[in-house]
Amino acid sequence: MGGQVKAWLQLVRPFTLVAPFIAVFFGVIIQLAAYGNLSSFWPNLHVIIFASLALSAAQAVGQILNQIEDVEIDIQNHKDYRPIPSGKISISQAEIAAWTLAVFSILVGFAVGAYYGMFMMVFILFGIFYNLEPFRVKKRLWVNTISLSLSRGLLPLPAAWSIFGNPGDAAPWLLGSVMAVWVLAWQNTKDIDDIEGDRNCGIITPVVYHKWKTLVYIIGFLSVLTFILLVFYVASGWLPPNMLALFILAFPTAWMFYKMAKNNISVTTLENNELWASFYLTLGGFYIVAAAAYLLGSYLTLFS
Repeated sequence: MGGQVKAWLQLVRPFTLVAPFIAVFFGVIIQLAAYGNLSSFWPNLHVIIFASLALSAAQAVGQILNQIEDVEIDIQNHKDYRPIPSGKISISQAEIAAWTLAVFSILVGFAVGAYYGMFMMVFILFGIFYNLEPFRVKKRLWVNTISLSLSRGLLPLPAAWSIFGNPGDAAPWLLGSVMAVWVLAWQNTKDIDDIEGDRNCGIITPVVYHKWKTLVYIIGFLSVLTFILLVFYVASGWLPPNMLALFILAFPTAWMFYKMAKNNISVTTLENNELWASFYLTLGGFYIVAAAAYLLGSYLTLFS
């Protein structure tokens, strides 16, 4: 019984679901603070939590589809302990779980609001296009990583913003674009431990294609570009000055780059390497720091 529960948890990879939950939960706080409507938070807490769970469910769909399609790759990458290769969960069971979560995500999304429901459909489609034939974006160099930078970097904040705000506002898209560039750089960490199997099965990720030194340069360039873009938006008046608080995330980014440059990367108990874990934690940090900055700005305005 306990082993089967653990297998189902492994299938959805719960650590990867924390960042999308944070994205919506704190994304709503950012939007309410920007609109000066923080009083709406507590009365709508149940809506915010369900909306957060909906995006986590959409992410879980992608995680399950990835494992359904990548059984042979997982075996070659010495991940045959995963639920499907190990036989603990069948492919048909995993498919039922994936589509059940997809239906949950979409139904909750439309229960929250029409715009949010459409965003959930887009997230599900990203998971399908990334993993399944005839699209199988995962196989295509840099298109694979760009796809993830859009679904995990650009779109979550506009989705959260749409719950109580206007998804056409510029702010969530500008902040989302900053995160998209950062994700484009560091999403690559998930593939560091999968080079052998990916190469043998024709999955051409940047980690497979580029020499290590070249990849380090690319990630370093995109990391710097992330914060240059942030400064540009603030200097142009498109984002408020308090968004410069996001520069605090340059510190974990610099640490990650140091580990990458030294090629000194440890495996964690979370199944993947420490940079992959740091990627998800720092990505969640973007929303938390931005929410804190907006809250501080809101309270300073209130008492000034």
